Amino acid sequence: MKHRVVTAEGTGWSGIPVEGYQPGAPPGVERHTLVGGRKESTEGAGPQNEVRYFRLFPGKVTRLEKHEHEHYVIVGEGEGYAILGEDLHEIKTHDIVYVGALVPHQFVAKGERPFGFFCTVSATRDYSQVVSPEEIERIKKSPAGKYLQPDGMPRPRYETSVASPSA
Repeated sequence: MKHRVVTAEGTGWSGIPVEGYQPGAPPGVERHTLVGGRKESTEGAGPQNEVRYFRLFPGKVTRLEKHEHEHYVIVGEGEGYAILGEDLHEIKTHDIVYVGALVPHQFVAKGERPFGFFCTVSATRDYSQVVSPEEIERIKKSPAGKYLQPDGMPRPRYETSVASPSA
């Protein structure tokens, strides 16, 4: 792919299907894969990065997770909270969040309107890891603990860092 233009249409994008957050996840979070997709190798065809848009409806959250790759979030609509380790940040349209490697994180919709954000990651990234009980306890005791929902979405499938999924 040399280039691509994805055209906004209503509350989504032309030709981009609306997916759930992940298979088996409760409703209330939409995922739109705008450009690229996960690849096992940089040698594979297609973009080296993946751009997604997540829309959380009021009261909904992303999964509490951590991973070895960094990623960038740009808020596209609404207001929310970014839980980054033990830190809590109120974020709104056009704010940018950098999530470093192995930082436990979760995004939380705030208010009565949807909260949406673009998320850019490497297409050849590692898989999400479960946040340890000790890390969860530290977050619960911090200001971020007021908004933390460790079971708001299904947990990652992997207990530790892995290069690719194992059955």
